[in-house]
Amino acid sequence: MNTIYRNYYRQRTANQWRKTPAEHGDPSAIRPFLAGNWKMNLIPRAGVALAARIFDLCRDVKDVDMGFAPPFTGLSTLADYIEPDFLQREYGIGRNVFLLAQDTFFESKGAFTGEISSDMLAAIGVDRVIIGHSDRRANLGKYFGFSSSVARRLSKDFLTHTLKRLSQREQSQPQVLATIEHLLDDKNSDVLAGLATFLEAELNERAGESDEAIQRKVQAALANGLQVILCCGENREAREMRETFKLLERQLRIALEGVARPMMSEMIIAYEPIWAIGEGAKPAPLEQIAEVHDFIRNLLMDLYGEQIAARVRILYGGNVKPDNISAIMELAGVDGALVGGASLNATDFAKIIRFGLPD
Repeated sequence: MNTIYRNYYRQRTANQWRKTPAEHGDPSAIRPFLAGNWKMNLIPRAGVALAARIFDLCRDVKDVDMGFAPPFTGLSTLADYIEPDFLQREYGIGRNVFLLAQDTFFESKGAFTGEISSDMLAAIGVDRVIIGHSDRRANLGKYFGFSSSVARRLSKDFLTHTLKRLSQREQSQPQVLATIEHLLDDKNSDVLAGLATFLEAELNERAGESDEAIQRKVQAALANGLQVILCCGENREAREMRETFKLLERQLRIALEGVARPMMSEMIIAYEPIWAIGEGAKPAPLEQIAEVHDFIRNLLMDLYGEQIAARVRILYGGNVKPDNISAIMELAGVDGALVGGASLNATDFAKIIRFGLPD
């Protein structure tokens, strides 16, 4: 294994990336980023209490960046608490604590009930925003209600009504009409029932944000001065079918389309395999984490050149714990972690922030 560095340079030699040590405070050094995503947990006062306990356990730790992503309701309260001069005075932490939002919307205002725009986040002191998290790409689909709605549209009554309505239109597509007529044929009743069941299950699993929506969110966040933590990752099916790299390339190419070279300094990538997230799941094996991080970095090199690829921080997310963070951070391509459940425990998250340091 490599030596654990808390500040380092990254170089590419003989087609391999590696870390070399740097002094803390060197402006050209890469500083690891450990971010806690609290998801839908903690009321505002509880979030401040958790952050205070973490800071107390991480006094004078200035050589890594720390990020905290409370729910929207806790952003303003936590922003007031993590004022840099106060943190320096109370905990000796310095200006390495960042407030993160868990999501944003791509429009600045309008009739978008329940959404929060990037300029609203910036106005209350948010530094960075998580975009494309697997919860939003996929896991929340089972709650959105699309699946049963689509299944109902594959009933005979609905299709009969739809066929009649479309037949009265002058510009209806013949292929659509033929498909509906085929499904309504009594001989194909089993096909219709099977298709409805299949689509309901698929949408339950997959309904969520599209790559194109994520691209628009990235653009909106950058335009409003927010740094972006762009998440990507494959589900278990893609991993088993050996389509991980194909899927990641699609996610990243679409999300980064329109992000110019100078703006890549505002981008952080987080690789979070969906199959490694959640209760009962196991983290990805170290060799898989290394393999994927190298793939992502080489893709960034193709898109933006070696110098930018060497400096963009790529985090790992997926059951990061105090007992595996050091091994993960030894990997040459890993620059930090996006932490879920463990970030809700002050002792655990403090140990993650203090990786490689004595207890």
